[in-house]
Amino acid sequence: MNGFLKSFFGASGKEITGLSLLAALLLLALLLTRAVDFFSGEETAYRAADQRLLDSLLVLLADDTVSLQMAGQGRDTVFMFDPNIVSVEELVLLGFTGNMAQRIINYRGKGGVFRSKNDLYKIYAIDTQLVSRLLPYIDLPGEAPKPVAGEETGRKDTGNISRPTAIAVQALPRFDINRADTAMLQTIKGIGSVLSKRIIEFRDKLGGFVDEAQLYEVYNLDSLVAMRLLNQAYIDEGFIPRPLAINRAGQEELAAHPYISWQQARLIVAYRNQHGDFTSAADLRQVYGLQEQHIQRLAPYLDWSLTN
Repeated sequence: MNGFLKSFFGASGKEITGLSLLAALLLLALLLTRAVDFFSGEETAYRAADQRLLDSLLVLLADDTVSLQMAGQGRDTVFMFDPNIVSVEELVLLGFTGNMAQRIINYRGKGGVFRSKNDLYKIYAIDTQLVSRLLPYIDLPGEAPKPVAGEETGRKDTGNISRPTAIAVQALPRFDINRADTAMLQTIKGIGSVLSKRIIEFRDKLGGFVDEAQLYEVYNLDSLVAMRLLNQAYIDEGFIPRPLAINRAGQEELAAHPYISWQQARLIVAYRNQHGDFTSAADLRQVYGLQEQHIQRLAPYLDWSLTN
């Protein structure tokens, strides 16, 4: 080997020896560096960090792809909608950006109501061109529906055929909210099978509605839909709610009422066992954890009959 190097490079023996030693030292340094990284775990940490960064980039890329897909679908997907109850997801499908859709929801959350189709233009930085395209698909209560441009009618309009006159829709009769079944509740726009069952379940747990404001306590019942329901429903003046026997009911029965928590039910029973029957709201005020507002809400449902 030394002879080949001497003849090829024309180097002396000392030079070749020095070069060989230098190469050996470089190789040893490289091996030591790899060994230190391997045993210290730094290489693994770097790889893990790189992998986390790569995963994050992939997630961001996937999110952007989904957003672009939804935006693309929204431009081609149209359907009738009420801006007072439409969801963020539905607005995105219609073509609104996520921020714009959330802006519409926030406007409603602050008490804003869309009373006419043109009210959508009031939203800050709204896409006016998109709103203009969606105007025929906006369905607001009290506004007569307009025919959608390009809608198939099955025959051509020659201009000589008379337009059909509008058919008067008979108003539904008002109904007692404490007697209404799910079918009656579903005649209100915005109330489907799930909400109608939820309203009746809440009514049954209460013992009946004694105040219209209690409808706003139904879980996930939009305030606008509640207003529609209150315009159509009423509470009979002679209605008597199902009584809750405060001196006989056990802890489970008390806690089943929406206005009594499990902890409050336990304290009511403990106080009753120690001090005897409750005779008035003044006695209930002595129970720790029962505030005046709790007692006021409960008052219409309480039966003060004594156990003896």
